[in-house]
Amino acid sequence: MAYGDGMTKLSPCGSALVLPMLGEAFPNGAAPRALLDAGCGRGERLRDCAAAWPETRLFGVDCDPENAAAARRLNCPGAEIVTGDVCALPWADGTFDAALCECTLSLLEAPERCLAELSRTLRPGGVLLLGDLCAGAETPERVSVSSEGAVRFLSSRGWHERAAEAAGFHIRRFRDCREEYLTMAAQMIFDGGECCLGPGAFAALRQWKASYGMWLLEKGATR
Repeated sequence: MAYGDGMTKLSPCGSALVLPMLGEAFPNGAAPRALLDAGCGRGERLRDCAAAWPETRLFGVDCDPENAAAARRLNCPGAEIVTGDVCALPWADGTFDAALCECTLSLLEAPERCLAELSRTLRPGGVLLLGDLCAGAETPERVSVSSEGAVRFLSSRGWHERAAEAAGFHIRRFRDCREEYLTMAAQMIFDGGECCLGPGAFAALRQWKASYGMWLLEKGATR
């Protein structure tokens, strides 16, 4: 299933927030040499990365062939974009020095595998910009909110941070994006866009006072 424009709406933080936060790891005008977008959708973020860092080699992976084809054709024709599984990346160890993973872990039954693969394919000292929904109320570590649609699981902030650390990352910075999330949620209701969520998902997000967070993570030297 290709989510198209509906999937874009589930990323409340635009490139004007995401890219500067990732760029903190590359000071003095430097740029990543090779960057992966894991769960790249239709390639909008890769398009903006290409504009910000024209010398960076860009890569993307998405499980939906329609999304991957649109990314290659419309938004980032210069990137290497494949249809594949974020939990089994087709690149060698240490290929990238930067990665993005936005609104992807909340779709996965085994998100720890995705984090492990991102750690494997990043070089030591490489950075990951992780962005996803997180519970704003006290909740079990990870709960299922729907069996289908664009959000399937909701996890606490603590779960995200412990899972990242278990995969070999340490946290450089966290940004609470609740304000951006609430703006997006209100717009979705106004537009009727919540239909891209599975049955009961919107109610569950309200129940657990869902928010959105972005983490700048750095891979340690031991993995």
